[in-house]
Amino acid sequence: MVTTGALKKAWFIWETFPQTCYNYERMMGQVVAHMFVPIVKCLYGDSPEKRKELMKREIEFFNVHIEFGACILGMIIALEEEKAKGNDIPNDLIRNLKTSLMGPLAGVGDTIWQGVVIPILLALCIDMTHAGSGNFWGSIVYAVVIVAAAYTISYKNFMFGYRAGSNAVMDFLENGTINKILKGASVMGCMVMGGLIVNYVKVNCGIEIPSETSVYSMQKDFLDTVMPSILPLASTMGIFYLLKKRWTSIKIIGLIIVISIVLGGLGILTY
Repeated sequence: MVTTGALKKAWFIWETFPQTCYNYERMMGQVVAHMFVPIVKCLYGDSPEKRKELMKREIEFFNVHIEFGACILGMIIALEEEKAKGNDIPNDLIRNLKTSLMGPLAGVGDTIWQGVVIPILLALCIDMTHAGSGNFWGSIVYAVVIVAAAYTISYKNFMFGYRAGSNAVMDFLENGTINKILKGASVMGCMVMGGLIVNYVKVNCGIEIPSETSVYSMQKDFLDTVMPSILPLASTMGIFYLLKKRWTSIKIIGLIIVISIVLGGLGILTY
């Protein structure tokens, strides 16, 4: 029914164009329908009405992490293939499967990919770039590795979903494995973000108290001794608090600029 070529083309469309038609009404629904173009030709090449029915079903609201949620699309293709063969696959089963799995897999993908993989890779590549004057290899390595990793993970998950079907993924979600992965990834993500804060957030106190024999530096002689990196941590947590209060990124950037100019001008903060 579904040829290997059509399956690979469907995956390539999903991974390459997932957000080209992103909108609030359907989110990724349109790229799912786009992905089914080569599939529907295999399933209902001689039945325009059934092709329309499938496309209307697959263009509905859908939103998930691109790479980790690819297995859902593989499963949906497998279900649509079974339906085209005449098996009793209700339309609601396909809709409900997409709806029930996209939330958990979005959580897994965002936690691991955005909270662990990207920060670690960025930290390594930024250090590589800083290693020498004019060294641009860090940016090239990051671009190559992140794209290669994204396409590889997406392809493996897509094909896993198609071959294993819904039962394997549902077992994976129900046996508690997902909670262990999320907990471990969250802990690692916190460690990574803590390391990034220390290395890349720079806030220094410029207050100095002169005496007859020496100059007492609030940063070097007090903060670095008693609470190292407390100012970068406090600044990061303050920004996080504002984000939780639904401040926009523009407002936060504006506040940072104003505080920097005022406190820098007064000598309270220094670079």
